[in-house]
Amino acid sequence: MLSRVAAEVRRLITHPRAPVVALALILVYSLGARVFHLGEPCSARCTTGTSHGLIFDEAYYVNAARVIDGIHPPSGSPYATAPLHKDPNAEHPQLAKLIIAGGIELFGDNPWGWRIGSVIFGLVGILAMYALVRAARGSPWLGVGAAGVMALDNLMLIHGRIATLDVYFVTMTLIAAVLYVRGRHAASGIALGVAACMKLVALGVLPAFVLLEFFAVLWARGGSPGVLRTLRARAVPLAATIAATAAALLLGVWVLDLLLPAYDPGTHITYAGSPFTHIGHMLSYAAQLKAIPNATGISSTPWQWLVNQVPMDYSRVAVNSVAAGKIVASRAGFAAPGEINPFVLFLALPALFAAVAAAWYERDRVAALGAAWCLGTFIPFVIQAEAFDRISYLYYMLLVMPGIYLITARLFSPSRVPRAATLGWAVALVYGFIDL
Repeated sequence: MLSRVAAEVRRLITHPRAPVVALALILVYSLGARVFHLGEPCSARCTTGTSHGLIFDEAYYVNAARVIDGIHPPSGSPYATAPLHKDPNAEHPQLAKLIIAGGIELFGDNPWGWRIGSVIFGLVGILAMYALVRAARGSPWLGVGAAGVMALDNLMLIHGRIATLDVYFVTMTLIAAVLYVRGRHAASGIALGVAACMKLVALGVLPAFVLLEFFAVLWARGGSPGVLRTLRARAVPLAATIAATAAALLLGVWVLDLLLPAYDPGTHITYAGSPFTHIGHMLSYAAQLKAIPNATGISSTPWQWLVNQVPMDYSRVAVNSVAAGKIVASRAGFAAPGEINPFVLFLALPALFAAVAAAWYERDRVAALGAAWCLGTFIPFVIQAEAFDRISYLYYMLLVMPGIYLITARLFSPSRVPRAATLGWAVALVYGFIDL
C-alpha cells in the first residue's frame, strides 16, 4: 500500500501543472493566514474603527491615511492636529499611505480598510518571489519552494496583515527584480522608482543589481578582452535601470506632492513643489536617526539580526487569571511577534556560502541572484550602522529576506540534498511558523 501511495505521489508531483497547483494552494493558505482575525486586537465592543487597536507603526501610517481622507485621528494620537487632506508623515513618500487611505475610503475606517492593501501586496509578493526564480531560470518547483518559504516566514506574514509601508515596497522591489532579470531594464527602473515612492529604502536593492552584474563579468570568457566587452555590455542596462529609477522617483514624488502635499508637523513646512526639497527632507530625517550605545530597547545591529536577537513585540494582549485579587496566570489572547522564522534565518549563512560557490564555479544564475541580493542589501545596513551610527531594527531585514528565501530553498531542493532532508526542513519551517 505504501508503495502504491508513493507512486501516486510521484505521479502527481511530476505532472506539468503540479507546481502551479502547489503555488495556488500556498496563496490560498497565505490569504487565510493574513485575514484570520484581521480586526484584532480589539476592545470588548468593536463598534467603531477606534475600538480596534493599532499595531506597531500603524499608529503613524493609519493616522496619516485618516488625515489624507479628511478624518481627524483620535485626540492624543499622532497627527491629531495636522491639517486635513495632507500627508502629515512627510519623512516618507506618500504612495503607500495613499493606498491605505484608499482602503479606508472603500471599506471604512476599520481594520479591513487599513490593512486590505497589505494583504493584497503580501500575496502579490509571494507570486513575485516565484516569478523571480523562474526569471533566473530556476525550475518551477524551486520557485514554489522559495514562495513557500516566504509564506512561512512570520515576519513577512505580520507585515502582510498590518498597515505599515514595508510590504508595499518589498513587493514592488521584487517586481522590479523580476523585470531586471528578464532584461526589461527601463521597466525595472520604473518599478523600483515606484517602490521608492512608497519608502526610500527600496533603493537599497540597487547594490544587489550591481553585484549580479559583477557575477556576469566574472563569467566572461576570453581573458581581459572578454571581460572588458562584458563589462561594457552589462554597464549599459545597469545604467539604464538606475536612470529610469531616478526619473520615476523624481517624477513620482513631484506628482504626489502636487496631488497630496506632504506636511511636517514639527517644522510646519508643506512640501508641494520641488521633489528635490522633499527627498532632501526625507534623507535628512533618516540621517538624524542615530543609535545610542548600550541603550536598551527594540533597536538592534545588523549582526544581531542574523541570530534573531532583539525581536519586537508589535502587539500583545494578555488574558489574566485572577484569584483572591491576584494574577495567578497570564496568557496571550493576541500576539504579533516581530520575529523571523528561525529555521529560515539560521541557515542563511551556510546557504549563502553555497550560493556564492555555485555562482563562482557553476555559473548558477539562481545562486548568483540570491547571493547578490543577500550581500547587496545587507552590507549597506552594516555600513550605515558601523560608520554612521544609524539606528536599526530587526524588521529592516524585510528587504534582505527575499534573497534568503531564495538561497535556502535552493540549498534544500531535492536535487541537491536527499528528499528526507527536504521534508525534514519543511517540517521544521512549519513548526517554527506555528510556534511564532
